Amino acid sequence: MMNTSSFLENNKRVVPIVYSDIGKQKGAFEGARQNNGEEGFTLLEVLVALAIISGSFAILLGAVNKSLSLAFQSKNLSVASTLAQSKLVELELEGYPSVGERRGTFKEYPEFDWNLSISPYNIKSLGVDIRLVLLTISWDKGNKELKVATAMSNYK
Repeated sequence: MMNTSSFLENNKRVVPIVYSDIGKQKGAFEGARQNNGEEGFTLLEVLVALAIISGSFAILLGAVNKSLSLAFQSKNLSVASTLAQSKLVELELEGYPSVGERRGTFKEYPEFDWNLSISPYNIKSLGVDIRLVLLTISWDKGNKELKVATAMSNYK
């Protein structure tokens, strides 16, 4: 058996090991990694972060795409409303319209077409001739349309 003096003579020290953490519970992430002197993220953590970011980016891109689509539809509907109003004012300035159908394309907006249908609507008790005017503005190769109906009379 060796005595303590022989340890000191050989320049060796005895370091006692203290187990002060025995019986304590560790936190959820405490001790999950081995610290080997390098700091940083594990590959799994980086992959999870990339998956979350790419999922968020995909959702954001879809929302932006939908927003642009709705803005484009809104613009076309606004243009169609303005063109319909312009066409009805033009018809009104021509005077009392004759029965029949007309169609055409707007010069300033060639992607917008119009169809005008004028039919008689007789109410004998009024004593006035009335015409029903149905104006249809179409765009997107006829896939989208705006319909406006009004009545005109020859009453002066």
